[in-house]
Formats: sequence, C-alpha cells, structure tokens
Amino acid sequence: MTSYLIIGAGNFGAGTALSLVKRPGTTKVTLVDTTAFPNPRAASHDVNKIVRDDYPDKLYMQMLKRAMPMWRNHELYKAWYHEVGMLRADPSKFGEESMLSYKEAGVHNESRFLSVDEVRRRWNGAFATADFDGLERILYNPTVGFAEADKALEAVVREGVDQGVDYVIGVMTRLIFGVNGECTGVALQSGESLYADKVLLATGARTAALLAQSAPDNSDLHAGDRLLATGAVSFYAKVHGAQKERLSVIPVLKNCLPQVKGEGMSILKDGTIKFNCDMCFTNFVQCPLTGQRLSMAPDEQVYNVWTGPKFIKFFQERARKTLNGLYGKEVEGIAIDAYRVCWDASTPTHDFLITPHPHSRGLYVATGGSFHGWKFLPVIGDYIADMMQDRLDPEFADRWAWNKKGGDGHSANPTYQVVGDLQDWLA
Repeated sequence: MTSYLIIGAGNFGAGTALSLVKRPGTTKVTLVDTTAFPNPRAASHDVNKIVRDDYPDKLYMQMLKRAMPMWRNHELYKAWYHEVGMLRADPSKFGEESMLSYKEAGVHNESRFLSVDEVRRRWNGAFATADFDGLERILYNPTVGFAEADKALEAVVREGVDQGVDYVIGVMTRLIFGVNGECTGVALQSGESLYADKVLLATGARTAALLAQSAPDNSDLHAGDRLLATGAVSFYAKVHGAQKERLSVIPVLKNCLPQVKGEGMSILKDGTIKFNCDMCFTNFVQCPLTGQRLSMAPDEQVYNVWTGPKFIKFFQERARKTLNGLYGKEVEGIAIDAYRVCWDASTPTHDFLITPHPHSRGLYVATGGSFHGWKFLPVIGDYIADMMQDRLDPEFADRWAWNKKGGDGHSANPTYQVVGDLQDWLA
C-alpha cells in the first residue's frame, strides 16, 4: 500500500491525483497548492485553451486518440469543451504532416485546406481583412476547438477531492530527504511538514527553483538545462451587440506568420475573446539560496495573474500587433481589457519531463508542459501515475526521461520560441 504527495494542482498534478486515488493499492493521496483550487497562477488556469489533436508527432497523437473522445463525451469534460473548429494559417508543412499522422494513427478526421479567399468570405466575413499575406491556403479542421480551462481544471480537482484526495493549501519551501538521500516529504512555509512514500513535483515553471533551493549544494538534484521557466502573454477583449452576433460563429484561429504569430480562441457566451501571442520569454534572476542565475517565475501578482488594460509597453504593442493580424479591420475599435503572463516550464524539445528523479528515491517530476500540455488533461494523469508505479510504456518513458536519450532536433511545439528576457523589458 502506497501514499502519494503531489505538489502543484495544475493539470499534471490534478490529473495525477484523480488517477491515483482511483487505483487499488493507494492508501492516501495529498494534493498541495498555494491557494484554494483552481490556483489562478497555474498555467492550467485560464479563460480557455485550444483543444486539438492534429499532431504530426505520433507519440502525442497516441495520447490524443484517447483524450479527444473524453473531451467530447465524458461527463467530467464535455460541458467545458466547444467544438467550433480551427483554422491554421501556417506556411510550414504542418497541415500535410498532421493529416498523414491522422491516417497512420487510424483516426478519422475532416481536415482540409481552404483557399484564403474562401476563409475571407466565410464566418460572416470575420477574417475578411486578416493578415494572410504570402499564403494561398489555410488548414481547416472542423472537429477540434477550445475548452474553458479554469472550469475544466476545477472540475478535475473537485472530482479528485470527492473521490478521497486530501487537498492542502500551503507553500512548499523545500523537499525533505532521508539519510540516504531519499525524498520523504516536503516542508511548508507554515512550518508544517508533509510525508509520503512517493513525492511528485508537478510544479511547472517553479520546478527548477524548488529543486535548487531544496539542495543548494547538490547539483545532481538540480534541473540543469532540462527545464527553463518561460512566460507567454495572453490577453482578452470583449465584443457586444451586432459584432458579438457576427463573431459568434468563428472557429479558433492560429496564425503562424512571423508578422502575426498568435491565436484567437473563439468567443464565449459573454462576448469574451481570448488571444495568445505565440512567443515566450525567460526571467533570469539570481536564485537566493544558490547564487546561480535561474529563469524563475516572478512572485509579483501582476506578472502571474490577469491584470488590467495597462501592462508592460512591449507586451501591449506586441498584443495589438497580434490582434490586428488575426482579425484586421474587424477589431479596429476594440480595446484590450486585460493581460496575463502564463508561466510554464519549457524543455529543449518541448517534450514533457515525466520521470523518476534518478538521484533521489521516492522523488518524481511531472512538468515541462512547454505551452502545449493542457489539452491532455483527461489522460495525462494516467501516464504520470503509470510512471510513478514503474509501468509507463517505454516509448513514453524514454521520450520524457530525466536523462533523455539522443537529440533528434524535433520540437513537439515548434511555434513557441524564446524571444527575450522579462528583465530587459522591465529595465
């Protein structure tokens, strides 16, 4: 019989808690986060996020082959999923590769290319003046869409609690180790300590810093170049009246052109449309306990949660450029209402890092969402639970390993690249 302690109630941690509490042999599952759920600082906590299964990467396609039917049909997820379709304006070979991936995986799909002229005419002309310069066709996938992220995450945590997960509010300060270096629990800022047979860090962008401050002198425990805390900018606007009606039919739009690089997430019932800038950035500062320079998610709320219509000038300008590129003249008079920096842990290949820690028995890591992990919410916990119980399929274990074998140059999420450092824009 085994007890589990999970730090972080984002989608990796919440999903794992729900999977573990339902498995035979589990004595106790404790899920710890810094606030009541869902935590507004978690990368998983958002207005909405894209849910799609058009992955050229066969490993993630395997996961989505299980996840998409759950988004559509499972009682826990289907209320939050909206299958509005998705357009992808992308000069790369992504469209051809994703359609081939569907075929090879035996997944039915209705993806097809539309001419730019057809995209401009359809959907009430919402994209009539969008920036599609240089493109002749745009990928259209009618059987994907978006989900209301904060509500779906809350539903998963609540279901875990209803099934017996113990949810604890607390701020982890460090891991606790036994005499042989094994991990036995965590210390909280309150002075309390929590113990379990197996400890999982599902702490996203804060993982590298937590490992470093838990063992400042033990570099074997540190993440090194495996993880980088990265931020990305989201923003939203509201439309009303006739414009709201006109935009009510629009699909998700992802525009990968360098002069746009962003996503529009379709419209919610209250007229909110959320957008992302497809770029990320670091935040290199000195780690207080080790003295080393680490990219760390800032503690200041303004750089973590939704904030008002005024923000860092660079981000305001970049967001406006993305918004104008996505919808053109349709959004000329629309003001941006709020901004958010979403922090996630990125890995060099944008693959997840889901692995036992090789230098501390009883310690496990599930992070590295790399800005594409959220859509796996219905199934990711099963994979992490399998990893913690030493029964994860070798194909996944090898790709997500602490000491990953080989570097084939691939990227599981190629559109999110580092463009700068937050400190440069704050200076």
